[in-house]
Amino acid sequence: MGNVLLEIDKLVTISNNKPLDLKVLSGEIICIFGLNGSGKSVLLKTILGIMEKKQGSVNFYIDKKEYGVCLQFPEHLIFKETAFDEAMLICDNNEVMANNLLQEINALKDMSPFYLSDGQKRLLFIYGYLETKKIIFLDEPFVSLDDISKEKVAEKITQAKKQGKTIIYTANRENDKKIADKIINI
Repeated sequence: MGNVLLEIDKLVTISNNKPLDLKVLSGEIICIFGLNGSGKSVLLKTILGIMEKKQGSVNFYIDKKEYGVCLQFPEHLIFKETAFDEAMLICDNNEVMANNLLQEINALKDMSPFYLSDGQKRLLFIYGYLETKKIIFLDEPFVSLDDISKEKVAEKITQAKKQGKTIIYTANRENDKKIADKIINI
């Protein structure tokens, strides 16, 4: 395995009193697994500093520009007026990657990103970040996707791992945790 990218020490969230200790290495896939309402998203948001922690520490050893985040409702992440402009933002202004990304999710350049289906919005962020970031945080990446898209996302996550990228994702279905190297049960 690779370098330590993130270290979590005795982290307690507002929804879970069990302290979490974790070293996150480059090139691994980590699944935060639990039932709906168990605190998976809260844990992810606490790690990212979006929500306050009760106690413990979270230390990143990479720059914030090197990680990507796709929350459970990707429409909350949209900032641009066209799908192409949004893809450019996600792909760090790489026009070739942005065009390829839109083609892969079957989206038109000039359409509003808000007109994308829920699955297309999710794939826009997931695929883009898997290409451009070192560590990728995905909240329920398999939700709103058909079976073919679920398999493709799992395949892309596995390919990203082979490139030394780290993926931390939440899941509530047994089948969705099969690609993980580590599983954190909530």
